[in-house]
Amino acid sequence: MDALTRAGMLVGWRLTEEEWARVTVLAARWGTDRLVEMIARRWDPAQPPQSARYLLRIWADLPARPPADEPDGNIVPLRSGPGRRPFRNPERSSAYQNGF
Repeated sequence: MDALTRAGMLVGWRLTEEEWARVTVLAARWGTDRLVEMIARRWDPAQPPQSARYLLRIWADLPARPPADEPDGNIVPLRSGPGRRPFRNPERSSAYQNGF
């Protein structure tokens, strides 16, 4: 609410408990900056929405998958630790043998 207000986008926030729960989940998942940015792209100052329910419809267009920087499910991103070096084939030095 505060981030939208600071951006100059005022709407009514009379929502049901279920709708508030959706807002909370969306903010935790995507961050308030992303949610405000998405609303700002569709905001029409000549005809602003009256209710935050309209914002929920806009946010429903967000992809079902989490952002790329967040692991999905049981996928663990690979990270090289200190002292780890990628394998290099000393006998065949081509990029095809050792990666790009």
